[in-house]
Amino acid sequence: MNKIALVVPVKGSNPKARLASLFGPRERKQLQVAMLEDTLYAIAKAKKNLHTYVVSSDHEILQFAGRYGVGSLEEERDSGVNEAVEGAIARLDGYDGWLIMPADLPLISPNDIKTVFTLHRMGSSIIVSPSEDYSGTNLLLMTKRRRIELHYDDDSFNKHVRDATATGAHAAVYYSENVAFDIDHAGDVHRYFKFGRRNSTMNFLERTLKHSRRLERTPWERAPRDTERDL
Repeated sequence: MNKIALVVPVKGSNPKARLASLFGPRERKQLQVAMLEDTLYAIAKAKKNLHTYVVSSDHEILQFAGRYGVGSLEEERDSGVNEAVEGAIARLDGYDGWLIMPADLPLISPNDIKTVFTLHRMGSSIIVSPSEDYSGTNLLLMTKRRRIELHYDDDSFNKHVRDATATGAHAAVYYSENVAFDIDHAGDVHRYFKFGRRNSTMNFLERTLKHSRRLERTPWERAPRDTERDL
C-alpha cells in the first residue's frame, strides 16, 4: 500500500477567537490542546501516528504533540491553513499522498480514520469529508498523482469535490457525524455536551464551564460558519 502522511495543522496564535464570549485567551489555548489530544489519541488508536505530522508555529504545541510519537513541522509564523498544508506537503514529498485533518474535531474516532484508509485501499485517490453545512473540508486525502488545489477558507468542500471530479480520479465523499462536527462557536460548545463523549475536550468543558454556568449566560445561536480560518 502507498504510504500516506497525516498532516494536522494547528494555529499558533490566538486560537478559537470566535469563542471569546465563553473563554479567555488562556482557556482557548487549553481547549485547543484538549482537542488536539483527542485527535492524536484517535490517530494513535488507528495506528497511524508513525506517519503523522503536526504543523504549527507554536513550540509548546509541537512539544505536546511529540508525546504522542508524531512528527513536528515548525512554521516560522501563522500563515493560514492553505499555506501551512502546502508547506507540509512540500516537506513530506517522499510520501505517496497526504491526509489533511484539522485538530478541532473532538468526536473523531479511530474508525473514521481507518475508514478513510479503507476507501483509499479500495481505489479512491481523493477522499473528501465535509463539515456539517457542507461548506468546509474536515478531512482530505489526496495522492501525489491526483493532487488537487487547496481551497480552505473558501467553500472548500464544494471546490475540492469539483476539482477531484475534474481530475478524472476515482474520488469518494466520506460523511461521518464524528468528522463533520467541530467546535468553532458557542453553539457548538452547547451541543457538544449532548454527545456525552468522555475525552479531554469534555473534561475541559466540564471543568471550565459547567460549574460556572457560563453557558446559560451566553447566547449560543450558531453564527455563519467559516471554520477553517480558526483551526
